[in-house]
Amino acid sequence: MNLGQVIPIARSVQVAVVATALGAFTATTAFADPESNASRIRNCPDSDWCHYHRTVDKGWRYSPLAQINKSNVHELRPAWIFQPGHQRMGNHVTPLVIDGVMFATSNPSTVWAIDAATGDRIWSFVPEMDQAVVSRSFFAHTRGLSVGDGRVYMGTADGRMIALDAHNGEVLWDVQIVDSAKETAGFSGAGTFVSSDLFVIGQNGGEYPIEGKIFGLDPNNGDVKWTFYTTGRGDDAALATWGGDSWKYGGGGSWQPATIDFANNQAIFGTGNPNPDYDYCGDQCRDPNVDAHRPGDNLYTSSTVALDLDTGKLNWYFQEAPSDPYDYDSSPGEFMIIDDKVVHPGKNGFMHVFDSKTGQPVNVYAAQKTQNWTTGFNLETGEWENMLWPKAGEKTLVCPAIDGGHSWNPGTYNPNNGLFYRTIQEWCMWLTIAPKGGADYITAGTETRTTEPFAQAFMAAEWIGTAPPGDTTHGYITARDPVSGEIAWEKRYDIIPHSTLLSTAGGLLFNGTTDGYLEAMDADNGGLLWSFNNGSGHHGGIISYKAGGKQFILAATGHGSYVGRAVESLNKDKMVNFQESAAFVAYSLD
Repeated sequence: MNLGQVIPIARSVQVAVVATALGAFTATTAFADPESNASRIRNCPDSDWCHYHRTVDKGWRYSPLAQINKSNVHELRPAWIFQPGHQRMGNHVTPLVIDGVMFATSNPSTVWAIDAATGDRIWSFVPEMDQAVVSRSFFAHTRGLSVGDGRVYMGTADGRMIALDAHNGEVLWDVQIVDSAKETAGFSGAGTFVSSDLFVIGQNGGEYPIEGKIFGLDPNNGDVKWTFYTTGRGDDAALATWGGDSWKYGGGGSWQPATIDFANNQAIFGTGNPNPDYDYCGDQCRDPNVDAHRPGDNLYTSSTVALDLDTGKLNWYFQEAPSDPYDYDSSPGEFMIIDDKVVHPGKNGFMHVFDSKTGQPVNVYAAQKTQNWTTGFNLETGEWENMLWPKAGEKTLVCPAIDGGHSWNPGTYNPNNGLFYRTIQEWCMWLTIAPKGGADYITAGTETRTTEPFAQAFMAAEWIGTAPPGDTTHGYITARDPVSGEIAWEKRYDIIPHSTLLSTAGGLLFNGTTDGYLEAMDADNGGLLWSFNNGSGHHGGIISYKAGGKQFILAATGHGSYVGRAVESLNKDKMVNFQESAAFVAYSLD
């Protein structure tokens, strides 16, 4: 077992902490030639995990490796464990592996380079941060990073983009992208390295009265090449869906990475909810002229958006909750490109299938069994039908809960059997929206819009998690045809799982449970083939890679995250004294 630890930094600038045994870093070929490295990221080798979803262009989270398979998975054993130290909010990250070197993050914005075969630390980087921003942010956590052209790209909780030398962790450039001292929002998700000329990333911030933004950056120096404003700046059609100047405070951040549709030269992102999270206008909210915080449909919040790679201009969009009265933002960035279609699981409990070129909906079907906010999407009219509009001051049962029918923990698509695997969350909330002027019962944030001296979270409602009518809170893993929605099998969990999922060419499906087990299932029927108790809940990525000639399965473990806390609150009898923590646990066959 190799244990890592956070090294205290007592200097006034960001510092790379370099391991003494730099000779252990054998990945020189991957970073020797910037041109070949960009090609390597775009055409990820089977042995690597090059991007948050393994490849930048599919979003499948599928590993083509098969050394570990149905016949021998029962022999899987822990190979090494790396502990990055105590973590507030647990461990959300999906690590990357390039030519035998693992790059991982820990909260709020620390970077680690680790020998993927042994777990030995190569270097670590602890940025000095604006602690005033970090301490008041809802999102002082990280879900990952990006690698390309010999650089490691890290978006920090205080709004900077930092590029590190992949060999030794030295800072190559450090640029303030978001005015976090004013906006509070920063970066919590991994960006996407598109090419030697373009890196794309969105800021967080749906809970703050700010303008949400998605950036196209020059990966060589951090210069901003283009900016897409998720609340419509410069777009008359979008601005018409916001009453008055409410778009200036409309939120709509984009906090998960894009999938790159190279065939159509576009990046596909999800955008966050409008701000405030809830509004008092009831069934009149879609009218931009009514009295409300943010009257109108509030484009392009709670939407899938396809942005031109060269200009950042909008190619197409689909709004998953017009004037979003539930906090069903689309930011959970899971956009699978399958043939000529884009498949996106939404927090709203539906699966959305689009024509990748035009954005035309091909199919929109309910994945969550218990949802009451709509009777469905009409493909002919292009409208959500019979939407539920909670009235201010009235306690209303809304399903799914604020954390969604799908959350930000992605599923996986296996091209060998054509099945898409996804965790479904079956839970609801009692929602009481505050009237105009606020209320003393709201769950989080300020009662009214506050922007001075800095933006504060504005979430104008009380929400209390509850079980679906006639049932208990639970989750499912479903295996289905992603386009038609036809289910092949499903498996119920009394405690909702919240890890990512991984499928492999070995016919396996991996899941991490909230009560600590990493499990391998038969991908064809869901039968349990192997499990191991990691000793801590799973709220992060599960990946596979090859190092030293062996295939590894790695799980990011550690209880925490807002969704994890919500699961715990509804399962206190089953989850006693769970502590927020973090570890990376690697498994191999010997």
